[in-house]
Amino acid sequence: ELGGVPAAHEVVLRQPRLKDLVEAFDALTARVLEARRTPGAGRTEVIVYYSGHADEQGLLLAGDRYSYRSLRDRLDQIPADVRIAVLDACASGAFTRVKGGKARPAFLVDESADMRGHAFLTSSAETESAQESDRIRASYFTHYLISGFRGAADLSGDGKVTLNEAYQFAFNETLGRTVDTRGGAQHPSYDINLSGTGDVVMTDVRQTTATLVLGEELDGRFFVRTPAGELVVELSKPAGRRVELGLEPGVYDVKSG
Repeated sequence: ELGGVPAAHEVVLRQPRLKDLVEAFDALTARVLEARRTPGAGRTEVIVYYSGHADEQGLLLAGDRYSYRSLRDRLDQIPADVRIAVLDACASGAFTRVKGGKARPAFLVDESADMRGHAFLTSSAETESAQESDRIRASYFTHYLISGFRGAADLSGDGKVTLNEAYQFAFNETLGRTVDTRGGAQHPSYDINLSGTGDVVMTDVRQTTATLVLGEELDGRFFVRTPAGELVVELSKPAGRRVELGLEPGVYDVKSG
């Protein structure tokens, strides 16, 4: 919704088996190949998000394990210019320690056509659990990553949230909110290997259907909820900074605390 991905380009697997995931990767590869053959197609990007069970060796799918090495190799085989993978799972940090491919300068890139490489983000270090919160009714990492995508991570104030901004926001918030939990501090990890200049724009708040603006005079930690109590955005906002949050049209309850 926020990243401008058409429904036809989106594949959602709920409780998949290993076979389902492999077939989805095959179909995705074929789709990328077709897109690259389209005249004037420009840069091709693939984003893979996984939320589920895992251990230090790989993803756990309905009794089967998909090793991080297999996942890494499979992502490298997709002929997209840019491949972004986000894993929200226990011990997922082990994925970023699996090395492969050629070394490139670690630059995040914008719309330049010569952009190449990958960015792999994980919710935890290889020895840590990916914690969930009863208060936010979701995992810490995904909750803060989405809050960042909605505009909370837009430190530059240009209305665009870059990959680097979103990751830094999710890292700081996840670490800060888990340091005193029973599970202990949770450290998101990354492996970014992109060549080019600039940054990857993940979401553009200016193109959303509705925007909630927190004015410069406001200061503190803010919680934005639906009338049903669902927490959709959480952020700390200093005075002097104007924040625009991309939301669905509707009524929201905004509180500070």
